[in-house]
Amino acid sequence: MKTLSPFRGWQFLLCVGLLAGSAGRASAQTTPNTTDLKYGEEARRPPAADAPLRVQEEQRHVWKLGLNNVQLFTAAFGPDSYYTRYGFHLAYERKLNDPAWSVLGEVSPALGRYRSEFSPQSRRGLSVRSQVAGRYYYNREQRLRKGRYAGNFSANYLSVALGAGWGKEAHETPFFLYQNDRRRFATADVALLYGLQRRLGRYGFVDANIGAAALLLAGKPVVGLGSSLRIGFTLGAQPPEHASERAPAREVVSLQPRYYAGASIGGYFYRVRYSEQNPYPAPVIRTSPTETQTTNYPASARDGYGSYAQYVSAGPVPYLYAGYHVAPRFAVQLGVQYGETFNEEPVGTVFNTAEGPFTVPNQVLTERGLALPVLVRYALTPSFLRRVQFTGVGGLVPVWSTVTFREYAIANRQLTAQETFEFQRRAFGLHATLGLDASYAFGRRRRVQATAEFLLNKDVQTIFQAGRHDPASGAFLAGGGSFGLRYRFGYR
Repeated sequence: MKTLSPFRGWQFLLCVGLLAGSAGRASAQTTPNTTDLKYGEEARRPPAADAPLRVQEEQRHVWKLGLNNVQLFTAAFGPDSYYTRYGFHLAYERKLNDPAWSVLGEVSPALGRYRSEFSPQSRRGLSVRSQVAGRYYYNREQRLRKGRYAGNFSANYLSVALGAGWGKEAHETPFFLYQNDRRRFATADVALLYGLQRRLGRYGFVDANIGAAALLLAGKPVVGLGSSLRIGFTLGAQPPEHASERAPAREVVSLQPRYYAGASIGGYFYRVRYSEQNPYPAPVIRTSPTETQTTNYPASARDGYGSYAQYVSAGPVPYLYAGYHVAPRFAVQLGVQYGETFNEEPVGTVFNTAEGPFTVPNQVLTERGLALPVLVRYALTPSFLRRVQFTGVGGLVPVWSTVTFREYAIANRQLTAQETFEFQRRAFGLHATLGLDASYAFGRRRRVQATAEFLLNKDVQTIFQAGRHDPASGAFLAGGGSFGLRYRFGYR
């Protein structure tokens, strides 16, 4: 039987130890200690030391001068009227901490000339349009993946814009054309828009949008289709097209949003109880050898004052709200709605003369409604990451309503500023509401949602009364709806 010599046994043990050590070192070189690595560090590491990433440099702000604010309108407000303007647009846009969001301010001064179809003389003067808007560029990442330029406000966007027209000779807000026969100094509008902005070469730009808009403070609120187009060039030095830097780490998309805020445009109608006493005096009739003068007042049955069935509208104006998720699918929400309307065709004093009858509108009727919806929301769609979401909505809505009527004196068939009669009435009502909210989300994290909401409401005093087909009883259902945008933030 053969045995190992002491020398040969020592050599064997040494070889085994060297092989084991080499294997351990090889394993340590190929298998990292992953507990010390961070996700952001791996994502930000360039592929090679001699090949840094080339990314587009973010332009944080931009001044824009639009040159297409010159228009010639013929028959703008009637067959024998015209309106012209000569001006420009000056705008400043700045990105927020999240580069997909920006704020924009714009002023558009212009010299205008206007002639009404009922007047042989034209009026000239200076007017100014202005707007403040928030924008969300939802497809920046998609454009970057396709290799297109998106770092200089070149992308598609969703926007909420508040605009105004300034000056007694003003006839425009950013999204509406109006007559301004009463020569009001200020008129406002609000709009929800879809638009796109692109660069034309290094300094040029085009900015176009379209959406739903509401004209305010120019009589009865009007909702319509609004649009704008700006073509011009940017001011100041332009950034380089690309810069060498490390790419940022991608965001985690599985976090649940905690808060949300939204804005929408729509109409919400509520019923409140006014005094049953008719507030208007009896009609007045005055006669003379040459004419008959009759002062008429609105019929309480038509306008609803003195009855239960008065409509109080919180629209079409913005509906602003904010909410908090107390659970992944359950949220509480507080909002505010305010509406102000004027009589579209005011009743006044009628003069019957030999030349024929004509009316002097010496009466102004104003309705104001304030509602503060307190709602709870339950998501019918299980996952907040789905683009299409459906949510049940319910709660209570306190409503404050005010009606103001003023009558002015007439001298020599001309309207004066002297008041001859006035009354104001107030009412309060508490309503229960229930409805459905549908939304479509944009972006990888689904932060922004386009929303559509429909609600029914009923006064709690008549909540157990059927009377749906008897408007005078106030026991029937009312309701409303809106379209808007919602932003979710504060991820857990």
